Amino acid sequence: MFTQSQIDQFHHDGTIVAKNLIRGKELEKLQEAADKVVNNAIENKPQDISNNEEEKEFIWKDLDGYMLKKDGRHIYRRSSNMFDRDPVFKAVCANPEMLKHYGQLIGHSFVPADDAMVVKVPHGDVPVLWHQDPPYLRKDWDKLQRIPNIDCDIYLDHSTKENGCLWGIPNHHLVGHIEIENFTEEELFNCPGIIPFETEPGDVIFHSLSAPHGSAGNKTNGLRRTFYIHFNNKEIYEQCYAGSSAAIKRKEQRDGWFYDFDEKTKNKLIEMNDLRRSMGFDMLKDDEILISNEGFEYVGEGPKTPPYHWETLTKKIDPERRKELKKLEIIPR
Repeated sequence: MFTQSQIDQFHHDGTIVAKNLIRGKELEKLQEAADKVVNNAIENKPQDISNNEEEKEFIWKDLDGYMLKKDGRHIYRRSSNMFDRDPVFKAVCANPEMLKHYGQLIGHSFVPADDAMVVKVPHGDVPVLWHQDPPYLRKDWDKLQRIPNIDCDIYLDHSTKENGCLWGIPNHHLVGHIEIENFTEEELFNCPGIIPFETEPGDVIFHSLSAPHGSAGNKTNGLRRTFYIHFNNKEIYEQCYAGSSAAIKRKEQRDGWFYDFDEKTKNKLIEMNDLRRSMGFDMLKDDEILISNEGFEYVGEGPKTPPYHWETLTKKIDPERRKELKKLEIIPR
């Protein structure tokens, strides 16, 4: 459980690490399922290209993504729709400790919005360029939601500076789009105050989608895998994602996903908890996590974020400070 001090620090920085949340048999089963996904993606990767001239960040084959390098190699880097790959991915999404921590940070109800795995294969040397996640990567997105918009990143392997751990620029997540496009990757990695988030298997990073972040490539013999679950509150979904092609496609192809916010949604979340029982995992407790038509909600006795807290925080940022944050003026030019 997060302390009030940790919750306050998250809202100041935009990112926080919770140690050893996924552990024991649950972590082992998750790693085993991830192994199968990785092995299948590597075995079925697109054919390499001779005389290739243009590097491409993403080439998709079915639900697996690859980077096409200038030397013509396809390097596996990402898989989507993890809930459909193995039941354990869906079961882990209802992990009680993870949901309690997430609920403390958001302060509202929430449902799963996206389920993907980012993979850094040994010596793949494929970076994740500095960015903000949708919708904040849009240059015209000059606003922030009233409710925290948070990603949940479950680490299946050791994550270090050498194998491409996450780096973040703290205290720049409350002003909408940040002008990252005006800086080189080298400048961003040398930003004053930048934080590397080195983690152990089972650690979970909670980060604001609006927080600027990136990671270098893997230059080691080891594998680095991260299972990502983006949760949404209903209001965030309607303001930021409901009309997007990705959300429409997900809803059409995956039985409404969790976007109906009705009894059907509630039953899908209950099924996740039942799935945990069948796998022998710890189950949700009614006095800690409430399941309703609008999602999971933390109702335990620990501290949690007040309603509409980001609205409160953004109102405290004066116009000049806002401009400084958006322009990343902490980076010397």
